[in-house]
Amino acid sequence: MGVEQIFIIPVLIGLVLELLVIVPMRVPVDETPVFLLYQDWALGFIFLKIWTTLVTKFERVEEDGFSRLQGLWVLKEIVSPILMKLLTALCVPYVLAKGVFPMLGCPLVVNSAVYRFAWIGCLSVSFFFSCAKRCHVWFINLHNSIRDDRYLVGRRLLNFEEAALAKRKSSASEDDGEGDGDT
Repeated sequence: MGVEQIFIIPVLIGLVLELLVIVPMRVPVDETPVFLLYQDWALGFIFLKIWTTLVTKFERVEEDGFSRLQGLWVLKEIVSPILMKLLTALCVPYVLAKGVFPMLGCPLVVNSAVYRFAWIGCLSVSFFFSCAKRCHVWFINLHNSIRDDRYLVGRRLLNFEEAALAKRKSSASEDDGEGDGDT
């Protein structure tokens, strides 16, 4: 296990959780929150321990064992995506709250409230877009299914009248051929 798995990722997870849950509930709007990184690390470490039991990619780590663990695979498939998502979850709301809104000339109380709730707002927007994307895919699949059933896309069409007529002709010719051979 690398330094990033033991220290950096739990601190970032704890910081995200603190900014999403603890700060909006406990710190008044007119006060500046104080972040204690060791508490954030402990909170993030506990959450990461729970998370690792739920994520399916970690099953491979458990199966292979830590002695046969492939470092490049862990870095590419587990550590990098987690770091990128956590850094995005931390940086985008911070830039909005500390960069965009003060440039708009909002009062200090508004800037403080935006800073306080920026992470929850960005999480809500991400959740909304994720749900919208899933609904879009669902509607596209439903449309394609209805279209395929209606127009029989990908199925072989048979004209039953022509097939029955051909069958009658072939059976009639067989009957004629049998009668001619007996006489």
